[in-house]
Amino acid sequence: MLMIVTGPGLLASIVLLLVRAMLTVAFAHESQLKLKDIRGFAKNDQVPLPVAWVVAIAELAAALSFASGVLAPWAGLGVVVLMLITTSMQIFRWHSTYWAAKSGPEYDLLMLTLAAVIAVFGPGVIAIPTLFGL
Repeated sequence: MLMIVTGPGLLASIVLLLVRAMLTVAFAHESQLKLKDIRGFAKNDQVPLPVAWVVAIAELAAALSFASGVLAPWAGLGVVVLMLITTSMQIFRWHSTYWAAKSGPEYDLLMLTLAAVIAVFGPGVIAIPTLFGL
């Protein structure tokens, strides 16, 4: 059964779709960069190679989840955790300043915030599970 949404529900669904689209593009791109040179990523970020693989695959899985809406709240929660870890590494391990031009954590904090929106509010009705009545 096709669900037609109007009014504030439609606006909220469009906003959630846009948030998911931003997260999809960001994490698909980040995963692609990491998978292209996984050893370089591990060395540059000072993490063990198995951890680098887990991060790259988790980012790809999150991108697929955000794109489709399937298990999107769980992907959002996973990204929140990942971004908390990354932000803490930037602050306490790499001693980054706040500004992105100097490799600061505000990009990660933005991704954390967007992922938290999906974790809390779900993917919205413009998502595969809802469109197919799942």
